[in-house]
Amino acid sequence: MSLILAIETTGSTCGVAISNGTTLLGEFSLFAPHLHDAMLASNVQHLLDAVDSTLDDVSVCALSSGPGSFTGLRIGMAFAKGLCFDGRIRFVAVPTLEACASAAQEVAKAAGSKEILSVVASHRDLHYVQCFDLDVRPLHDVELVTTDIVAARISERTMLSGPGAPAFSPAAISGLTRLSPRFVMRAAMVRINAGRFDDVLTAIPDYEQEFIPRGY
Repeated sequence: MSLILAIETTGSTCGVAISNGTTLLGEFSLFAPHLHDAMLASNVQHLLDAVDSTLDDVSVCALSSGPGSFTGLRIGMAFAKGLCFDGRIRFVAVPTLEACASAAQEVAKAAGSKEILSVVASHRDLHYVQCFDLDVRPLHDVELVTTDIVAARISERTMLSGPGAPAFSPAAISGLTRLSPRFVMRAAMVRINAGRFDDVLTAIPDYEQEFIPRGY
């Protein structure tokens, strides 16, 4: 069996999903902060056990690679590097905002939207944003901008997605406001099918800004 493992640790979700090609076999997520370091490995093992498989059956590891929580990004990347270090399991880094857009693709098309705006809150009044067309092709690079700038870019035909979406719409679709590992898997499949794998030895999280420890 050749399985794909997807991991999401960029926010409050500590989640994993497993698929056999395009068939999702299962996913397991915990929705609480500060659990990632303690629970990621056990989440993976729990799900592998549930689908009667082992790490020997996994051929690809797909990781939500940021931007997002500095701590969550480091934990996810360290775990993926440990899995893929010997080269037996191939590695795919999935930009987090791309995964958020992929989650919204079908809904955006059905709603007649013209674009998908992925939003992830950073700190204070800042948000990571990236706009995509309905084929999940980026229309610009990731930006770190203020709340006012994000709000000014939203039109009636903009589909909002990502954990930052509720700040801009009280009617944000609940299923799109928490990034689930199955949507990391969905975005990863596009890259896998195109042969777009990454070198896990040189991979780093997409922080998008310099880490400044609190208290400094």
